[in-house]
Amino acid sequence: MQLREYAEFDWKAPSNYKQDTGPQKARKLMKAFDATYNRGLSKIKVSVRYKVAGAETKNYSSNFTVSEIDTRYPRADWLQTLINKGITIENFNEYASYLSKRHTLALLEDNPNLRQMDMFDIASTDDWETYKAAYIDKLANDHPIIREPVVRIKRNKQVRKHTKGQVGPSKEQVERAIEGSKQEVKSIKMQLEYIERT
Repeated sequence: MQLREYAEFDWKAPSNYKQDTGPQKARKLMKAFDATYNRGLSKIKVSVRYKVAGAETKNYSSNFTVSEIDTRYPRADWLQTLINKGITIENFNEYASYLSKRHTLALLEDNPNLRQMDMFDIASTDDWETYKAAYIDKLANDHPIIREPVVRIKRNKQVRKHTKGQVGPSKEQVERAIEGSKQEVKSIKMQLEYIERT
């Protein structure tokens, strides 16, 4: 089975590089990131593809508009639910990613047979509210796995900045630090691709 979440943004619109590191509140996040999200988002598509009986391939996809998803799973309520589960959203990419999860949830709600396939390691159930709660719990449980490399990079940057101010790094130290950062970024990309495939 292959799940694909695809968000397309029009980057002619100005990008939002704000960081939100203060107390997590849905309205505060929306104030920081909504304008860029609404202006830049072109479309979000979710698709599931799997083989049945060896040869037959089944495809499911959704192309909900943002307003349809906002009606179905209101943005402020969704964000506050995630925050209450311990998810922190510090930048626009995280904001957009977690909002896109509503599209996946809508596809799962509309296709009960997909919920019977133990997707996301969530036990099969006919009770939608139970499944929805398990899906949100899964997002919260995966959050530290996704967040940990980002925290490591921030910590490494702080250490390098402190060390540079104390001693002044040699050219080789700087090159090693740059190479280490590149490896961290590569590792994060690989982890995010793995999570998107699962």
